[in-house]
Amino acid sequence: MTSPTAPRRSLVPTRADLADAAYLAVLFTTALVGFTTSYTGWPFLWTGLAGLGLGLLVGHIANALKQPLVTVVALTVAVFFLFGGAVVMRDRAVAGLLPGPDVLGGLAQSSVDSWKQLLTTLPPVDSGPLLVIPYILGLVCGAGGFTLARRVRVSAAPVAAPALVMIVVVLLGTSSPTLPTVLGGAFAAVSLGWISVRARRRRRQLRDGARRATRVMSAAALVGALAGLAVLAGPVLPGAGGHRTVLRDYITPPFDLNAYASPLVGFRKYTKNANQLHDQTLFTVTGLPEGGLVRIATLDDYTGTVWGAGGGSAEAVPGQPKYGFQRVGTRIPPTAQGQRATVEVEIGAAYASADDVNAWLPTPGAPTAIRFAGPSARGHSDSFRYNLATTSGIVADRLRAGDKYTVDTVVDTVEVPDDPQPFSRPTVEQASYQFVAAKTGTWTAKTSDLGGKLKAVAAYLRDNGAYSDGGPGETEYLPGHSVGRLSSFLNAQRPVGDDEQYAAVFALVANQLGMPARVVLGAKPGPGGVVRGEHIQAWVEIHLTDGRWAQVMSSEFMPDRSKKPDKIPPQQFENTEASIVPPPNTVHPPSSLTDASRVDPNVGRSASAKGDEGWEIPGYLLTIITWAGPPIGLVALVCTVIIGGKALRRRRRRLQGEPAARVASGWQEVMDRARDLGTAVPAGLTRPEQATTLGDETVLRLARAADATVFGPIDPNDAAATRFWASVDEVRKQLGAGVGRFRRLKAALSLSTVRLRRS
Repeated sequence: MTSPTAPRRSLVPTRADLADAAYLAVLFTTALVGFTTSYTGWPFLWTGLAGLGLGLLVGHIANALKQPLVTVVALTVAVFFLFGGAVVMRDRAVAGLLPGPDVLGGLAQSSVDSWKQLLTTLPPVDSGPLLVIPYILGLVCGAGGFTLARRVRVSAAPVAAPALVMIVVVLLGTSSPTLPTVLGGAFAAVSLGWISVRARRRRRQLRDGARRATRVMSAAALVGALAGLAVLAGPVLPGAGGHRTVLRDYITPPFDLNAYASPLVGFRKYTKNANQLHDQTLFTVTGLPEGGLVRIATLDDYTGTVWGAGGGSAEAVPGQPKYGFQRVGTRIPPTAQGQRATVEVEIGAAYASADDVNAWLPTPGAPTAIRFAGPSARGHSDSFRYNLATTSGIVADRLRAGDKYTVDTVVDTVEVPDDPQPFSRPTVEQASYQFVAAKTGTWTAKTSDLGGKLKAVAAYLRDNGAYSDGGPGETEYLPGHSVGRLSSFLNAQRPVGDDEQYAAVFALVANQLGMPARVVLGAKPGPGGVVRGEHIQAWVEIHLTDGRWAQVMSSEFMPDRSKKPDKIPPQQFENTEASIVPPPNTVHPPSSLTDASRVDPNVGRSASAKGDEGWEIPGYLLTIITWAGPPIGLVALVCTVIIGGKALRRRRRRLQGEPAARVASGWQEVMDRARDLGTAVPAGLTRPEQATTLGDETVLRLARAADATVFGPIDPNDAAATRFWASVDEVRKQLGAGVGRFRRLKAALSLSTVRLRRS
């Protein structure tokens, strides 16, 4: 029962409460603005401020009611789930406000997965579940920062909360932030102002009002001068202007490209003599500028078997798009400058039926936005991955006949300059193109500069080669572009093949000469924007020193298709100048979807690795762990903190201090046990009086022993304190023995006797 004279705890905030909350809000807003380049629009800021307001409310209520720190944590978690639906997942909440099972599960999953999704999605990301990140940051900053401000006497302590938010924003953000110097200077200025205000509260107020005003103005001027100095001097300090360290530069998006065959392998089905897709409509484009090309796939890695998509094996270069297929939001960062266009694409039945390409999304130019339409739009949007470095995309659930999508793009045609210089060293493994070294040296013997050598190789292939797609009378000219097929192509009296062989060889030769090169499978649409198999071609792109990729069209290095080989099959001869090619690896990526089904996943693996594939977690159990695991783990964590905290408190009472103090603490431990079990023990009574309220003779004898030990004429020794604590343990067990199991569990988790230690 509350004493009539006890002071009432008011929830009305004081002037100091409001001042701390205001400073915390300004610092948090300044830190969160760094997400401008990570999110689309400003919903992230309003979500973060909503979380901050709820966090401040939690911190204020807990402080006004003098609740312990563990209560602040529990209330913060409860508020996160209670208001998360209204703030972050309004479309899934009951009546747009109340949390239901779907919202609770979504919040639990998003709180774990959203950080990874943000780092593996091309910025800026859309509003949606990823807004849980600013919501969590605001909630934690509000509750934690306000608790530090009102309970810790160190003036700079609460600044740690928004400073931590700024660090998180930098690490989760992009390498090109908005006004970093201005935001940093503003954050420093406001922080210094807040620290000075908190420090002044601890000092005795000056009676001279004029002098006080002078001190305030002087402090404000000093803070402003320091902030201005930081803004002006920051850009010229050592280390300024360098590449910003962010986590997304070190995280590879989890996307397995081995499930998708190289589309270049199936090139021959587009040719006339194959009689498959040559006259079939693959897709139709509308709105593409005249002369524009459509890219199907960019193949930047050669394994000795196929040209395939590397998917992120290349090392990230500051200032260049990052390799790897990633999620994208509403907008895609532009990677080119040129004519802007909005192009609509409709997929035909022939393209959808081709298993080697129907996962690859035909895109014109350098897309800046892709919007799917139709019944498959949501599935395609969720499964779409885009490689910013190769400007190519994959739809994991594969395209279907009739699918439509709109592409906002920049159409930029980069021509090869007269004196091209490489951007960097080739990323293709040197061993994979070593077999072209001898022929490259022969074809470029009369030139010395890189540009001249590239032109010489292209001219030789175009002028001396012949075209064949393996039609009637030419079946000896096989498809494929493995080392064996290309060695036959190079060592013949004259090169014979189609786009597949010519583009593969020219790209390998360019890499051999030191110019990074890759193969592109694409099309130049016909009349009306219709793309048939006859319009499919393969060209080569080389990486120039300015970071752009220049196109080398197939007409530069491939003979006209009317130029057929000799009727008599050319005599093969051994090229004695060719380098020795090392044997291929035991396991290669599948060159087609048919090959993929024949690859033994256990090839090249040790026996112990095979034996490890035993029992797997059932799907239903994995689902239960995924959805129920986080809430159960959170509850278990809170219970562990409470029980562990009480155990540490009991140990401290038993071992720390003088023997008399340990005896007094032992009696306090008995009283805390009784209160946790629900017995009302009034404060302000003597030990015997407290024992009397319990109605137990054993407790009364222990109270008298405590008084005799603490107030006796002889100071107790360690042995006396140890004996007393043995009696305390017996009494604690006796008090718990008379109640049920549920009540004992409730007592173990009770917070009625837990108080935050104040400095």
